[in-house]
Amino acid sequence: MESIKGTTRGEDLYDSLTGVIERLKLPWCKLVNVTTDGSPNLTGKNIGLLKRIQDKVKEENPELDIIFVHCIIHQEVLCKSVLQLDHVVKVVVKLVNFIRARGLNHRQFIQFLEENDADHQDLLYHSNVRWLSLGKACQRVWELKGEISSFLELMGKAGDFPELSDTDWLCDFAFAVDILAHMNVLNEKLQGKDQFVHDMHANVKAFKTKLTLFSRQISNNTIAHFPTLATLKEAFQHAKKYSKSLDVLHRECFRRFSDFEKIEKSLQLVSCPRHWTLKQRRRSCNWK
Repeated sequence: MESIKGTTRGEDLYDSLTGVIERLKLPWCKLVNVTTDGSPNLTGKNIGLLKRIQDKVKEENPELDIIFVHCIIHQEVLCKSVLQLDHVVKVVVKLVNFIRARGLNHRQFIQFLEENDADHQDLLYHSNVRWLSLGKACQRVWELKGEISSFLELMGKAGDFPELSDTDWLCDFAFAVDILAHMNVLNEKLQGKDQFVHDMHANVKAFKTKLTLFSRQISNNTIAHFPTLATLKEAFQHAKKYSKSLDVLHRECFRRFSDFEKIEKSLQLVSCPRHWTLKQRRRSCNWK
């Protein structure tokens, strides 16, 4: 790890990286892969860090092509931006902030939940830094939506949140709860220690296959994999829209994870070396 002071332009990052590699006497020709978070100062086509690294490696070995990949967990998180759930998230965040950001409201709400024997004793905050928090915050608000509506009426604030009585918005909310839950399951599978990249890649491929299945099922009015949405009888009126959203999410996942296709053969070799060796032998025999 290297600390960088001052600006973090592509040039600054390259100078810092070059200093480390030269200090450790590492040969540039041995560099085969670089993983980034996709920020412009890294991925810029002309003066980004990756372009400078590629040029440096080509000087020593013109035949060597470095493989650049985007952090697999960060990619998964960015995929949900295409779902267009802002109209749901904004209301949920506004609702949570109204209750939790004001001490008196928060205390009265907790007391209200205790008096009504609610399944949960509080709401959860959503933080953009904590990638799993959005799905969990939406899930908690959904499970407490009855108590929340009653509390808002008690406080005389029900008119500030008309969405809670809007069936179309509730359907979108239920869909958001379910699809974010599916994405959280994938996110948790990609985290933790002792993870092998071929296992992570397999989880991503399985998720993309699931999205195709989910889209086909919803278009046929089957919502077994969306239990929250299934509780609303109006859900089938929006089946076409949700199927389209899942198709868009599938295309976005395919686009964002396309860089891993460059190393898929290597991943297969690591995950099942014996099978890969036999396959290569068969091809060699057929060619002969």
